[in-house]
Amino acid sequence: MIAVLLSLRYVMALASVGVIAASFLMFWEGLLTIWDAFAYIRTDPDQAVVTAVLQGTDKLLFGIVLVIFGCAITVGFVISPSSRKQLPEWMVIEDIAELKNLFFQMIILYLVVHFVTLVAETADAMPQWNALVLPVAIVLLAAAMKIIASVSSHPRPAEIKTDAASGDVTSGA
Repeated sequence: MIAVLLSLRYVMALASVGVIAASFLMFWEGLLTIWDAFAYIRTDPDQAVVTAVLQGTDKLLFGIVLVIFGCAITVGFVISPSSRKQLPEWMVIEDIAELKNLFFQMIILYLVVHFVTLVAETADAMPQWNALVLPVAIVLLAAAMKIIASVSSHPRPAEIKTDAASGDVTSGA
């Protein structure tokens, strides 16, 4: 029964492959958008170039984050723990809480770059009051991420110490 349950972890590899495939789509879209920026230099050199570069950068950053997220899924849930020792520490995801925190950071990063892109697109016009919705959403998501991280914080395995004399387990924090 345990072998069947452990083999289900390879289903997570499908999710990882899907996320990495989506990152390639984002890389392609970002490169096409930046390629279009070169064409805008000849036709409309002012705001269109800045907007196209920001949009392309937004897509490329999102592609990078998706690669990191896909690798985190693979390293955290597919690769055996003994193989993880060979990887850099930033690639190792220990549990769902870390993956959730990474996902929050990914969303916040995307929203920040998207907001800067929107501001660059409307640089000539005065922004409306509803343009504040996106930065307020970013601040609320960041606060929610901080609250979740502080509530669900538990010591990592390296921080747990066992008292050899009494057998008590204590946190190193």
